[in-house]
Parts: sequence; structure tokens; C-alpha cells
Amino acid sequence: MYSWILDLVLSHIPSWLWLVGAGSGLTVFLASGILSHFPGIGIYAKFFKPVSGIATLVCVFMYGGAGVQAMWEEKVRLAQEEADRKAAMSQQLNEDLEKERKKKAAVRVEYRDKIQTEIREVEKIIDAKCEIDPKVIELLNKSSANPEKAR
Repeated sequence: MYSWILDLVLSHIPSWLWLVGAGSGLTVFLASGILSHFPGIGIYAKFFKPVSGIATLVCVFMYGGAGVQAMWEEKVRLAQEEADRKAAMSQQLNEDLEKERKKKAAVRVEYRDKIQTEIREVEKIIDAKCEIDPKVIELLNKSSANPEKAR
């Protein structure tokens, strides 16, 4: 339930502190082994030996965890950089695609207007003579053609 507090606290502890803790715990463990042979302080050394041994193991475990965390954070950073780069590339490609789409739309409108103007001119000829000009069939075919190929 409160694991986020533990995670917040542990993530702010530098990894070198775990290494120092493991080294000092090992030093105290070894020193308490030597000091346990002296009668005046031997009783304290017998208490410090298991405590420092456990502290050493915990610090080694946490140092390993900090190393794994650092490796994953590096992988996440690299993945985020890759995602940002691809998002920027995608944005640029989308802008280029939009420009091309607008250009083709302008070509279609221009082509449509040109065909409609020609149709109006031929319409006047047809109305004047009351016969179908061969130009009508050509215009009908042109109006259904791809404007890119008609150029």
C-alpha cells in the first residue's frame, strides 16, 4: 500500500552509499571476529558480528538492485529518445504528406475549372448548331481522366 513511499526513499539514495555500507559492514564483521577474543569487549563483538553480517548482505543486495535499476533507466532513456526521434520524423512526414495532398487538390481544382470552361465553350457551339461536336466526347473523357496524367 505504501510501497511508493519506500520506492521514493530508496530511489533517492545514491548507489555508492550501498557499496560503502557493504564495505563498512564487512569491515565491522571482520573486526568483531578479531575483537571477540578480548574479554572486555568480546560481548559487544558477539552482538556486532551478526548485525554487521546482515547489514553487509542487505547492502550488497541493494547495490545489485541499484545497478539493475540504473541499467533499466538507461534502456528507458534510450527508448524515449528513439520514440521522440521517430515522433519528430513522423511529424515531418505528415507535414510533407499534407503539402503534397494540398498540391494535388489544387491540381484537381485547376483541372476541373479548365474542363468546365472548355465545356461552356463547346456548349455554346452545340447550342448554336444543334449538333454534337466531336470535341464533346473528348471533353467528357478528359473530365474523367487523372489530372496528373493529363499534363
